[in-house]
Amino acid sequence: MKDGQPMKYGLTDAPDLVTLFRDRVAAEPDTEAIAFLADSSDLSGGLVRWSYARLDAEARGRAAWLGEHLPRGSRVLLLHPGGLEFAAALFGCLYAGMIAVPAPLPGRYRHHRRRLAAIAEDSGAAAILTTAKELPEVREWMADVGVAAIPVVAGDEPTDTDPPSLADPVALDRTTTALLQYTSGSTGAPKGVVVRHDQLLFNAAEGMPALRWHGRAGGWLPLYHDMGLNQLIWPLLHGDGCVLMDPIAFVRRPVSWLRLIDAHDINMSFAPNFAFELCVRKVRDEDAAALDLSRWHLAGCGSEPIDPTVLTAFAAKFAVSGFRAEALAPVYGLAEATVYVSGHPGRPPVTHRVDLDALARGAFVPAASDDRQAREVVSCGPPTGACEVRVVDPETREELPEGQLGEIWLRGRSISPGYWRRDDENAEVFGAVTATGEGCHLRTGDLGALYEGELYVHGRIKDMIIVHGRNVYPQDIEQELRAQHPELGKAGVVFGGPGTVVGAEDEASAVVVTHEVSKVPADRLPALAAEIRNTVGREFGISVTAVALLKPGAVLRTTSGKVRRSAMRDLFREGRLTALYQDPQGVKDSHG
Repeated sequence: MKDGQPMKYGLTDAPDLVTLFRDRVAAEPDTEAIAFLADSSDLSGGLVRWSYARLDAEARGRAAWLGEHLPRGSRVLLLHPGGLEFAAALFGCLYAGMIAVPAPLPGRYRHHRRRLAAIAEDSGAAAILTTAKELPEVREWMADVGVAAIPVVAGDEPTDTDPPSLADPVALDRTTTALLQYTSGSTGAPKGVVVRHDQLLFNAAEGMPALRWHGRAGGWLPLYHDMGLNQLIWPLLHGDGCVLMDPIAFVRRPVSWLRLIDAHDINMSFAPNFAFELCVRKVRDEDAAALDLSRWHLAGCGSEPIDPTVLTAFAAKFAVSGFRAEALAPVYGLAEATVYVSGHPGRPPVTHRVDLDALARGAFVPAASDDRQAREVVSCGPPTGACEVRVVDPETREELPEGQLGEIWLRGRSISPGYWRRDDENAEVFGAVTATGEGCHLRTGDLGALYEGELYVHGRIKDMIIVHGRNVYPQDIEQELRAQHPELGKAGVVFGGPGTVVGAEDEASAVVVTHEVSKVPADRLPALAAEIRNTVGREFGISVTAVALLKPGAVLRTTSGKVRRSAMRDLFREGRLTALYQDPQGVKDSHG
């Protein structure tokens, strides 16, 4: 093993991502690059570690096979459970000049299997990289859904490639496409976001200082998810290393994530809102008291609507563990912007109680008094150099002043050039022009406001319900219902609009509440449904057309944990949503 060499490049001047990573390999060949907790019950002995040199060799081995069998620029579907093999496959694709397509394993649910088939077809995948353990599942899925016959290779199986002849990286530059990051599909068919080397390097160069990035990173996030992918790539480029665990291990036992952070000196770990909420509910007080989370200085929360009450509860519960509220960093990002847009660590989360009546009129105004109906909304920090941020009226395309709610538009080097093979859509989504003629904006589809120099995100435009001319935001209703009715489960979906309840007195203003319930007796369900109606009427001044109470797990989610609002609306409208109890309109009763 050769001695370490000085780093030649940084994020701003590296000619491409692979050159920077190989520079890191040369500088720190024996330094631990990545570790994976193969056995979550054994925090020390269950950890498998790879140095930078080992990861480089593994990547070059995969690159050698890819270079021998595929032309440059081919799309390669990466189907891995996470951890070391995924990292080797990703960098193997980059070394060989291929386009990586990270995706979840097929699983057993039909909608997940169909979504993966759509990704394979849309990307034009020429090969699949997986592991020996997952190979039978992948082949069975291909046969089941009729995926075209393409090579499927287990990267961790021995090959005939002679190690001394392992492939060196091909010539690349910042304009080379590195990967296709497929969207979650929470509001439609998944689309492949084209991400080039320049977007990855620039976003990291802006995001790391803004988030005060230093120390070891890690956690359980799926690596095919955009936030999980950054949690892998950023520390590898920065020389920090990362420690990963199986997402399923976290879901089964949330305390395992926190124990990983404690045992392996993890300083930075990101997760969606639901993960923090799950820890509040599931981690026992005695387990919290046994943890040391004092070194966790960046607890990023994003990917789905952020509930400030969850952040407050998390900070309170784990104060006994040494966790500090200022470690919590609500962040905003999306795949189309190479993930990071804004976030502000180093202070407790900043929130405002926003007047609900004003919100219904599109104004972001703090409630003047405690007796006003209001919603607590959390800041995602001030815009940073990663993107220019504007809030725009989606109809007139006029830029809105501070304190007005509109569509978030972004512009800058972090923005993807577009969706893969979607030229008809790209001009509208990635080339939006304001009323004053300023072009090249990404229309995010997210609602938000700038207030006192900070960005507040408040749902999706497609999800907004208009009731008798008033704007109603479904996540506000869902949050209020869970706050007032502890019997409700962790997931619910409110939706509405024309055609939601056919035959309703006012179809255009129909509002439907669907929500999971947990351990509620059957004879209690009618009264609970009536109480839900009363709460929505009292707090929001609107009538609920229908209520459907569901068994746990019935709310559809994407692979990244977001509720599939449009899919739930379709199930309800088509009469295919099976409920434990429902009011008379629009949905089948499981007892009938």
